[in-house]
Amino acid sequence: MHAHGQEFKVEYDKKHDFTRYKTFSFGESEIVIPADQKTLPDAQWHEWMRKALRDEFTEKGLAYAEKEGDLVISYIIGSVARTEVQNLGPMGMAPGADQSRTWNRDFQQGSIIIDLHNRQGFKVWRVNATTNASLPDAERQLDQIVGEGFRKFSIKPKKSKKK
Repeated sequence: MHAHGQEFKVEYDKKHDFTRYKTFSFGESEIVIPADQKTLPDAQWHEWMRKALRDEFTEKGLAYAEKEGDLVISYIIGSVARTEVQNLGPMGMAPGADQSRTWNRDFQQGSIIIDLHNRQGFKVWRVNATTNASLPDAERQLDQIVGEGFRKFSIKPKKSKKK
């Protein structure tokens, strides 16, 4: 399920054994939104993101550790102002009329990168999402991105195929 304007890329090693992980903690994370485009304090973004991640990983059977979890979660939330421009073309206009009419839409394009590293600092999972989320939907969008990004993450042993 993708919300309007979302792109996802999830990278992980399908052969990696995730069953050995029991705990998670948060590493360094940052909010990279230009000051003139901030509509929420950074603390609000951190609160929403950490809640979404804590809920997701607790639901998957991992315990939260204040420090030095088996998995360390870090993320970057960024935003940039974008303008989309499109030519309308003739669209039912009288012949010879000016066909160079365009429409444009200003929006914030958000970028969210979530990394999971093991204790040795080796990256074991990355979610890279781009969204054109509107602010009233921001918390719900973060929840969706976390849910979609870690849908295939499991600490349960894989069922061996019977021969």
